[in-house]
Amino acid sequence: MNREKNIARFEAEMSKVNRTGADKLIAYIRKSDFYKAPASTKYHLSTEGGLLQHSLNVLDALRGLLIQSDGGWEYKVAGKTILTISDESVIIIALLHDICKTYFYTTSWRNVKNEQTGKWEKAPYFAVNDKMPLGHGAKSAMIIKQYMELTTQEMYAIWWHMGFTDTTDTLSLGQAIEMQPIIWALHTADMMASKFMESESGNKPGFEDLGGTPPEVEVAPDLYDEAAAFQEALPVEE
Repeated sequence: MNREKNIARFEAEMSKVNRTGADKLIAYIRKSDFYKAPASTKYHLSTEGGLLQHSLNVLDALRGLLIQSDGGWEYKVAGKTILTISDESVIIIALLHDICKTYFYTTSWRNVKNEQTGKWEKAPYFAVNDKMPLGHGAKSAMIIKQYMELTTQEMYAIWWHMGFTDTTDTLSLGQAIEMQPIIWALHTADMMASKFMESESGNKPGFEDLGGTPPEVEVAPDLYDEAAAFQEALPVEE
């Protein structure tokens, strides 16, 4: 997993988003731990840079799930188009659906027995320490909206992207999916990425070099500033 390459590709894709505040959102991402954070504690891409890799994987999975058409993408069911969506929106919902995982993980230590020496040694592992406990999809939407607007389609997709795996309000979710089928497309792409494309330490064989070679993009220096970026992401007081 080449983190610098992934950062370059992520920022090249985000540069296609022509929306007021997108530059400020990228500045927030650069100052946060988004490029360093894992995607999970132990299930998929539980490694430094895993969240960044997962976000790109979801973009690839979502584009593979949709059918490209003039000016955007179509989502078909039984050969019938049930929605159209712009490539800009596809980029936004895929790359930013898990921005809620900034300031979410921490590194802890535990005793692990060395199989070769038989001795117990301290080993690092990722644990959850959510500094902004505001939910999952809703939290992602909230962070994004601190910087730029979301369309209704984008808001619904990000808000409900966990599908039936992370909600007790199944009635509202069912209604939302009928209103905005992109929810199910994004949820499906998310599951494709985490279950089929990713292992605990990296992408599975066959999925290592998706997206091709990113265009030449100047990668910003490591500006991780937890205090500053965390303050910026807090909800705006009315």
